Amino acid sequence: MLISLTKEKMESLFLQFLQDVFKHPEVVSCLVKKNLITRETMEEAGRKAFEASFHDLFSDVDLAVKVRLPKDGSVTPEDYTKRIDRFGINEKTALGWMLVPENQVYRIIFYNGMRYDLIFDFEYSDDVSLNLGDAPASIEDNKDWPYVNINRFWFIELQALGKLYRKDHLISAHLANMNLNETLVMQMIMRDQKYGTNHHRYGYSEDLEYVKDLGKAPYKTDDQTFNRIADQIYSAALSYDRLVRYFYPEYKDRSKAFFAIWDWYESCRKAGN
Repeated sequence: MLISLTKEKMESLFLQFLQDVFKHPEVVSCLVKKNLITRETMEEAGRKAFEASFHDLFSDVDLAVKVRLPKDGSVTPEDYTKRIDRFGINEKTALGWMLVPENQVYRIIFYNGMRYDLIFDFEYSDDVSLNLGDAPASIEDNKDWPYVNINRFWFIELQALGKLYRKDHLISAHLANMNLNETLVMQMIMRDQKYGTNHHRYGYSEDLEYVKDLGKAPYKTDDQTFNRIADQIYSAALSYDRLVRYFYPEYKDRSKAFFAIWDWYESCRKAGN
């Protein structure tokens, strides 16, 4: 998959996403960087809002969506927030996403390279009747590795990458190490299941799965710190794809899609964007 986003293309994708948002009648308005967007002003206000949020080709969009819910409580904010599939966010469209519990913000990376921080703001009315419809069939959770972990991992991979290309080595390295640690936790769970216990007086000289891919990242610069962090992000992606199949045999690799976004980031760096 080839990704080649320009500022103009990103704006177009943002306007398309707004259309997906406003197709739901309960959506009242959207807010981006204090720019109010309504159905009537979607095109003009949407362009203005995108311009306000754009810093570079690695930019995300902070999108607050005001939703009107029935006052009788038939649909709660919790019910509504769970159904982001209604806004086109699912495994076919998004590489990864996560819900930040403290502020109820969804952080999303789509396969097309667009990133959003999405939050819902609720108001209530006696005149609203809302049916969310049936939730799509979901993959049965493995209690040892909940499926939400997978979507979170891939968002954090992209977050680490974005920080790296914005030269924030500290946060990028922190996030990369978080994901490497995820692979170690997976291996520890696999070991516990192999031996039937989580108590191990001694270890077994285990190989670390992520080490197999260290030194293989094709993305390099003259900055050795950049190269080291890139190597960690790269090895985390490949090792995670392998390990997660232990918990979900039908899992489909996401590293190729992740590397497609990475190729685009690298092309932006080389072009000086």
